[in-house]
Amino acid sequence: MVREMPEASIGVLVAGHGRFAGGLVEAVELILGPQEGLRAVDFTAGDTATELKDGIDAALADLAGFESVAVFCDLRGGSPFNVSRAAASSRDDVDIYYGANLPMLIDFVSKRNLGVAPRLLRSAAVDEGRSNLDCFDASAVEAHEDDWA
Repeated sequence: MVREMPEASIGVLVAGHGRFAGGLVEAVELILGPQEGLRAVDFTAGDTATELKDGIDAALADLAGFESVAVFCDLRGGSPFNVSRAAASSRDDVDIYYGANLPMLIDFVSKRNLGVAPRLLRSAAVDEGRSNLDCFDASAVEAHEDDWA
């Protein structure tokens, strides 16, 4: 018997400098498979603020059928964050996360697909992002080989 996934009620937009957003979305879909309601807007060299705004506006319009939209940006205060914040300023259905990383996004999308309540996704996404920040210490591998297997 094939189990049907619940319809995602949260659209996800990733925005960032260079090819950050497209790379994250590509990685998520490589790991989880194609995703409904997952969009990327890259802000590459030579793009203008107007082009970035048009891209974010178009992505938000594309996700208009969802109950809410989660926007993941690479860093607070950068152009993708500022443009996303301005676009969302008149809306109460958009949450903006910054400092996005792959574990955070995979966790968010996976839980979204399972129908986890939006209020629970907020803190879970940030917690997951933080919990995957560390520095690999090669000298510790021998002492904890089983942890890295």
